[in-house]
Amino acid sequence: MLIFSGSAGILFATNDCVTQHTQTSVISDTARKKQSVDLTGSWQLLVDDYLLDTKINIERTYHPFTKHSGNPLLVADKPWEGRTSYVYGTVLPKEDGAGYNMWYHAWTGVEYTNLFATSSDGLTWQKPALGTVEFEGSTSNNMFFRRTKEDHIPQVIYTPWEKDASQRYKLINYDYGRSKPDNLVSGFWGAYSADGIHWRDVKKNPVLKDAGDVGNFVWDSHAKRYIGYPKVFAPVRGFNRRCVGITATTDFENWPSAQLILVPDEADDYWPSGGNQRTEFYGLSAFPYQSGYIGFLWIFHITDGKNDGPIFCELVSSRDGIKWIRQETSNGKRLPILPTGSKGSWDEGMVFTTNHPLVEGNKIKMWYGGSTATHSAREDSSRSGIGMATLRKDGFASLDAGAAEGTVTTKKIKNVHGSFRVNANAGNGWLKVELLGANGKLLPGFSRNDCNPVKVDGTDIQVTWKKHKVIPASTGNVYVRFILKNASLYSFEAGEQVELAAPAVSPQLYINFKKNNADYAKNTVDSAIYRFHGSASMVKDSITNDKISRVAKLLPSSSIELLGTTHLGPQFTLAAAVKTDSNKLTRIFSNYRGSGAFVTGELVFDFDPSGKEIPGVRFNVNGQSIQSGPLKLDDGQYHHFAVTYDAGKVTLYLDGIEVGRGKIQSGSARLASNGSVIRHFELPDAMTEVGVHLGNNLLVGGDITGDFFNYKSKPVAAASANLSGCVDDILLKRKVLSALEIKEIYRKAF
Repeated sequence: MLIFSGSAGILFATNDCVTQHTQTSVISDTARKKQSVDLTGSWQLLVDDYLLDTKINIERTYHPFTKHSGNPLLVADKPWEGRTSYVYGTVLPKEDGAGYNMWYHAWTGVEYTNLFATSSDGLTWQKPALGTVEFEGSTSNNMFFRRTKEDHIPQVIYTPWEKDASQRYKLINYDYGRSKPDNLVSGFWGAYSADGIHWRDVKKNPVLKDAGDVGNFVWDSHAKRYIGYPKVFAPVRGFNRRCVGITATTDFENWPSAQLILVPDEADDYWPSGGNQRTEFYGLSAFPYQSGYIGFLWIFHITDGKNDGPIFCELVSSRDGIKWIRQETSNGKRLPILPTGSKGSWDEGMVFTTNHPLVEGNKIKMWYGGSTATHSAREDSSRSGIGMATLRKDGFASLDAGAAEGTVTTKKIKNVHGSFRVNANAGNGWLKVELLGANGKLLPGFSRNDCNPVKVDGTDIQVTWKKHKVIPASTGNVYVRFILKNASLYSFEAGEQVELAAPAVSPQLYINFKKNNADYAKNTVDSAIYRFHGSASMVKDSITNDKISRVAKLLPSSSIELLGTTHLGPQFTLAAAVKTDSNKLTRIFSNYRGSGAFVTGELVFDFDPSGKEIPGVRFNVNGQSIQSGPLKLDDGQYHHFAVTYDAGKVTLYLDGIEVGRGKIQSGSARLASNGSVIRHFELPDAMTEVGVHLGNNLLVGGDITGDFFNYKSKPVAAASANLSGCVDDILLKRKVLSALEIKEIYRKAF
């Protein structure tokens, strides 16, 4: 029997038995607000180095969730559940606080069913007879909603502050749009409810078209808007892979098209042994947590080239919900935050999380779906169910010191004042905190010698000093230093508005090849910021005739990879001085896969001296091109090319002079399984803060080489557009340079 129908389905079948539904009680608005799910706060998690400057004798440890010993807690035992009940759904506290409600789904082998369950303790679940949806002639079931047999992944968002009580609960779920006679537009559809059980569709559906059949959606308490992370596709290292996009809105009934934000990196592909094996991202369950965002990234190992393999969860973290930081690797691998179970267990094949966990006291509770089967397995005996796992509050990762004293020092931060608190385990050792002023010198009274050492294990421990119990508001910008021995630090709290004193600096890149370093010309040898590929060499700079200066000489089989350039962001400038030896289309910057239409995740900046394919200079990103008019570029001389991108506004420059401009829309231009390109640009001016994210690093002088696989098809290699000539003064700035600044860098280059 089929276990997964489409890309997100599951299946199965079995018996009956019905319980009674208790009507949801009516409570006051104040009580509703208390029950709203808001995981944000002022604690600073140490899951990544965003706030940190140095670590000495310190190791970061990632901590997986602990699965409940009684799992699975809910299994398919009703005819309308088939053999499969699982959750990419939601668990919320009941409005009166006495237990939990769960929205989940099942696959009968014929249709998806969207289901509701309740529990007093989160462990034992009841399936109440709701009387709302008919199944085989009866409404005595726990089905809460049905449009077609292809409605699934019910995501519920609770917003008790709504003035219209009928919209306190919001549902967003996916429908494939393939079912007759109910054929719908494929995408995510929206609905409202007063009680989470009785639903009515929004006026205009779908609220988000064809964004990929997997997505998680939540309320963003930081930005006061709804955010979602649907699946999108992008070319990544030879494959059209599942990746993660973002969409956000303040209007629940209108969502902009998803924009690419997360792609598998090289560390994700540590395991393939060849063929079509690869890592993809099946989904992202991400949510605001404390002062930032936490995400559970669903990692899909495609093991046989047939869309089959296990799925497990890894941790990601962010400060804005857009730019995500991956876990550090250990021996080339990342430790799952929620692994699949051991061989023979109920969740050995796959695990998926709800759209967010819950925090209760000192504990995080998360419900998850699991299956004995892998993604496309064809096993009649396979089953799926729902379990629970727990973790220490803020306990995703810790900074640990052993017997040797360790120190952790933050970058310069501001708004530190009041009570200083830590989430730490120092029960077998100690932890101290000291403060340094903006000048780097210890603040009087706040040294490690003044600090009363923490020697306990707790999630909310106050740190004090001999003469100070709190930090004065007048302290100003500080560096915080933690000193640990046989202790672990998870997070700290030092005021409601703690943040970096200066914005984080985005990496910039400038290469002028002035060093006569022969190692740089070796094939695939890394420098700090770039890597040579193919037959490249350094030659004398013919521009200035300087005996020390060099330029890069590229042949049609060579290129320069710019490392760490997958995330360009909403503002950037690209520039380079180029001389071509040919009279054909020539790449300056590219991460194009080499054939077919341009798609999301790819960038091309090129020119054509002959004017046959394009009239002059072209910039393409997100499947859209901005071009100049005809230009004279066949003189065999160096020319300086530059392009600026400002939240979609593009300006082209040649030799310091503007030669073209235009607008790139936000949205998705992606490859379909048949090789065609599907474009979705709904609300194109929304979410301009996302900018450009790429599937692969940028190359200078050529396209990506090698085979590219789009499902079962492999495109025919395109004619080479690689640079045959020289390049120098390569520049990438994550800011928009002005026309005067462009003219100045052109002048300096020549």
